[in-house]
Order: sequence, then C-alpha cells, then structure tokens
Amino acid sequence: MAKPLDPKKIESARQFSSRAERREQRRKLMQDEIAENQRSNGVIVIPPKKMQEVQQERPKLRVAAYCRVSTQEEEQVGSFDMQVRHFTQRIESNPDWELVEIYQDEGISATTVKKRLGFQKMIADAVDGKIDLILTKSISRFGRNIVDILDNLNILSALNPPVSVEFETEHITYTGDGKNNLLIVLLSALAEMESQQKSEAIKAGIRWRMAEGIYKFSVQNTLGFYRDHFGRLVIEPTEARIVEYIYESCLEGATPSEIAAALTEQGIKSPMGNDSWSAGTVRSILRNEKYCGDALMQKTYTKDFRTHKSVKNTDLNMYFKENHHTAIIKKEDWLKVQKLLSERHTSPHKAKLRFLSNRFVAHRVKDGLFKGYLILDSRWSPAERQEFMKIVDDTQDNTK
Repeated sequence: MAKPLDPKKIESARQFSSRAERREQRRKLMQDEIAENQRSNGVIVIPPKKMQEVQQERPKLRVAAYCRVSTQEEEQVGSFDMQVRHFTQRIESNPDWELVEIYQDEGISATTVKKRLGFQKMIADAVDGKIDLILTKSISRFGRNIVDILDNLNILSALNPPVSVEFETEHITYTGDGKNNLLIVLLSALAEMESQQKSEAIKAGIRWRMAEGIYKFSVQNTLGFYRDHFGRLVIEPTEARIVEYIYESCLEGATPSEIAAALTEQGIKSPMGNDSWSAGTVRSILRNEKYCGDALMQKTYTKDFRTHKSVKNTDLNMYFKENHHTAIIKKEDWLKVQKLLSERHTSPHKAKLRFLSNRFVAHRVKDGLFKGYLILDSRWSPAERQEFMKIVDDTQDNTK
C-alpha cells in the first residue's frame, strides 16, 4: 500500500511551481518588450551635458615621434629613414591625430641626452604645451641611461596635461599613472646594461688593434694629416708647411707663446678653425710624436661609458709603434724640440726676444735669397725700430 503524501510538501511544491511560472512569465514579458523596442527606433542614449561638450569640441591629438640611430653606417641610415617614414605615415593616417614634428638625432650616441639636440627640442616643445603624445621605436631609442630615461619621463608626466610616451616595440604607453613604472625601470636598466656591454666590446676591439699596431687614430683636429676615402693616412701639404714652420721657429729659439702670436698675426687658422692660436695648442703640436712618424696609442681613454668623457690615461697600457706612418718632421729635429721644451720647463727662459713678442711681431724669411732675415713691420715708429734693432744686436752678442 502506497504511503500517503504529506500535505505540507504538496503545498510547498505548489508554491514553488507558482514562483517558477511567475519568473518565466516575467522573463517572457521582458523579452517581448526588448523585441518591441528593437522593432521600433530603440532607446536613444543621451550623454551628460559635460561629455557632449567634450565630444563636440574635442581637438585632434597632437602627436610627435622621436627617431634616432647611434651610427651613420649605411645600414643604420636605412633604419633611420624607415623610422621617419613609418611614424610619419602612422600619424598622418590617423584622423584623430595631428603631426607636430618628427624629432631626429642621426648618428648620435644615446648614453646621454646632452648631445641629442633633437631630443632636447622635443622635451622643450612638450614643456611648452605643443605635444600630447610622443611615439618612439623602443626604450633603447629613447635613451640608454636609466637616470636620463626616468628623469625625462617624469618631466613629461608632471606636465598639465601630462604627455604620454608610447614605446612601440615593447607595446607600452607611459602615462605617469604608475601602471607601467616597474616595467619601465626594468627595461631601462636592461637598455643601460646593453649599452655598457657594447661599449666594453668596442673598447676591447680597439685595444686589440692597438696591440697589433693597426689602429687608425683620429686626425680630425691633427694639423697636417687627413684620411682619404680608403682610410689611409695622408699628409696635407699646406698644413704640413705650418707644422714645419712651428718646429723651425722653436728650434730657432721662439717660445710657444711667440709662435702662437706670429701665427695669429699672419691670419692662419688653428687646428680647431679658430682665428687665434694659444701657446697650449702650439705646445701640443710640438709634443705630438705623430709628426715624426711614431704613434703612441691610448694616451686617453673613456672612463665612464655614460659620459663619453676622455681622461688622461694613467691606469691602462699604452701602445707605441715607431715609424708607424710617413713623418712631417725629421726624428732628430723632433727630439731636439723635446729637449728644448724640457729645458725651458725646468729653467726660466731669459732671452730678450720674449720681450720682443709682447710688443712687436717679426717674421723671419724661411727660404729663398733672404732666408734668415727678419722683416720689419712698416707700421713701427722710428723709436720702435731702433729698440727692435738694439734687441737683435744684444741677442747676437749673447750668441757669439
């Protein structure tokens, strides 16, 4: 015989069924209402008044890009051109963006920003409120010094409104809101480490070439030499004659100060292209072993890869190669000049011709019929001529 049902359970089941039916009815009613709204024009969303004003008056985003390569090698030049073209097309193809400028530094090291004029101009324009967003290829293009990277990002994020920076390779946009700070720090540190490793590898290669005697030293500011398009060291005849004049004048008793004054008076440009010569410049030419054909390498070295500042080498090996290249000055003359300079350094120079250089400029004829004669300046007064001849006579008497 079947057990009779509990009346309470029957009532509970009836109430549950009733609630389920009501939910189903409400669901069907809501679906019918949605379908009806879709058949009609639907619901129009009205944004807040402030948002409407922003949407109506929203200007285009002012976007700039920064492009840089660290060397001017042919393949790097291609990379640089591609960067410029890529960012130009990307910005101009976005209807919501307005191109400000493609800031560029070609063939400039990235370990510091001091020499990157394009980068400095970009930061200055951002501070002046001309830029909203900066695009760059990667963090290593933005900089390889973690301090400089973070300092400049902080400058941009502190502006009102802040300027964002998008690093394309890393797929990161720095807005200064703290979301990507740790990642930016880590990637900046990696970029700096990469720069340091490259610097050490380059230095090792240079020192190996020095040890083998095949290192090509720079002649950018070395008077009398230049390198042809094959990289060979070549003597420049006109500048070599100036070097010979400097050595001949020193051997004849002129001091570096007197030689510098004479060169300035004659309108000869210094190795740096300046109108005036200094005694230090003349002295460095007289001390330079390259003019007698030798090469002393690694006189200076870069102590800190971040600053690229060269310091006098007192810590590392130097490499000397005798008869490294064609000489401008004979070895015996160069050695005589070194002896003269050393003697003048240890004992005071009392020749009266030093007084002469402070008041007169006299040019000695170097060759031809009047070789060895001094040319008087027509602008001298009779008293100055008489004083000059007295000094010359006294000097000749002292040398007898």
